[in-house]
Amino acid sequence: MSGRIEDPELFQDLFAPERAEEAVAPSGNPWKVLLVDDEDDVRAVFHLALQDVLIEGRQLLLLDARSAGEAKAALATSPDIALMLLDVVMESDQAGLELVHQVRNGLANRSVQIVLITGQPGYAPHRKVINDYEIDGYQLKSELNAERIFVSVSSALRTYRLLREQESLRRDLEQKVQELDQTLQALRESEANFIRAQSVAHVGSWTYDLVTDEILLSAETCRIFGLREGSVGNYKTYLERVFPEDRCGLQQAWQAALDRGTSFEHEHRIMVGAAIRHIRQRADLTCDAAGKPVRSLGTTQDITERKQAEDELRRSNGELEQFSYAISHDLRQPLRMISCYLQLLGMSLTEQLGAEQSEYFNFAIDGAKRLDRMLVALLEYSRVGRMGEPLTWLESRAIVDEALVFLQPAIAEAVAVISVCGNWPRVYVRPDGMLRVLQNLIGNATKFRVAGRTPEITVASTVAGTDWCLSVADNGIGIPAGQLSRLFQVFQRLQSRAAFEGTGVGLALCRKIVEHHGGRIWAESSGEGQGSRFCLSLPMDGP
Repeated sequence: MSGRIEDPELFQDLFAPERAEEAVAPSGNPWKVLLVDDEDDVRAVFHLALQDVLIEGRQLLLLDARSAGEAKAALATSPDIALMLLDVVMESDQAGLELVHQVRNGLANRSVQIVLITGQPGYAPHRKVINDYEIDGYQLKSELNAERIFVSVSSALRTYRLLREQESLRRDLEQKVQELDQTLQALRESEANFIRAQSVAHVGSWTYDLVTDEILLSAETCRIFGLREGSVGNYKTYLERVFPEDRCGLQQAWQAALDRGTSFEHEHRIMVGAAIRHIRQRADLTCDAAGKPVRSLGTTQDITERKQAEDELRRSNGELEQFSYAISHDLRQPLRMISCYLQLLGMSLTEQLGAEQSEYFNFAIDGAKRLDRMLVALLEYSRVGRMGEPLTWLESRAIVDEALVFLQPAIAEAVAVISVCGNWPRVYVRPDGMLRVLQNLIGNATKFRVAGRTPEITVASTVAGTDWCLSVADNGIGIPAGQLSRLFQVFQRLQSRAAFEGTGVGLALCRKIVEHHGGRIWAESSGEGQGSRFCLSLPMDGP
């Protein structure tokens, strides 16, 4: 609105020598300054006055708005605007003041600095505006010169920086307070859980004096053994309570701990009246100056329920595997009969069937064949752990080389580049099982490839402590992040059968074989089209 800048010194100041601060090379992101005025010449003067100014080593990025409406749009697009130089009278007499109210209350923006630049103070009296509106500066256009503009802008931007730093410190403090509260709550819960666990775990303790051959038992240990509280025993009376078939193993483990002077741990059965309980004994030894064990402090844990559950689980798994084997084996014969007679029927009716009817016959025959392949895969899955070669020591690299020989046709078809690297140790495995795992993983890497991209497959091996770690990485189609948990389940397919043929059992078979070796298997991927990496870890301990 009208209210021209009349100061004759303004343009002299604009071309005066640069201030010391402005001689600093610009760095960092520029300050965003929004010039809101409906007069082009006023905004042009501000551009001239501020075009080469540096504030704390940062340049100014000047944005223009000819109305309060344009200013609102600019604030929505650039919420990091640090300063608004705002006219009052534009599309309405109170447009600038209404914009201040919208910014502070509607947008809840308290950090942007707002300096009113008015040419008609009658519409925005200084004292009233300062009292009624959250502004950070007030200037009359008639009193402006380059120095006043620089001082006003510099002061406002420094205030903005301090406010943002204060806000950042406040957020950091709130986060640290929240983290501290969470930590304290976790500590309280952990302490409560520990106290509760002590009361329900039923883990007893005992002290054995090897010099006097006297065993002092806690109340919980007495309960586990069915003894009167406060009972005292010795090595001989303890052995009498151990199940006869377990005594020899217990004595050997105890003597080995005494000879080494190390901790002792052993699981065995004890007789409590007519009942048999499973317990785990753990103990630390204390030696005299000559290194001879003289005292032992240990714990007794009743693991009867766990052993019963493990036995029941083994029995159930055995029955389930036998059931799966029987179902998959016995269903194949009638399925082959269905497929065979469908083909015979199709051939005998060839001249009578139309194209659509022939297609239906083909669908039925294809479905029967696909079901047969699934039954074969299920049969193989059920055999894992029950059939196959025994565990033996093998050169791990030899298994990979054998798998690559079997997969040569698939590798040649995919024109895949195979890299084998790393440390290849001797491992104690079932040869046929590990060969099947490697064939599945490398075969999948050649199959699930991106069209037009040369498959690059890396088979790597490392030794981590007592574990053998193997990985198969590729640059194929990748795996969506939310689907990783489904990979190793039976009949779970992430890709359509039209795109990639398969039964959906291969990875489940790999998981079962690896777990039967006492290891684990998992997959990693950055997402679709980003390739994938399948890893497995197996213990190298032999018999």
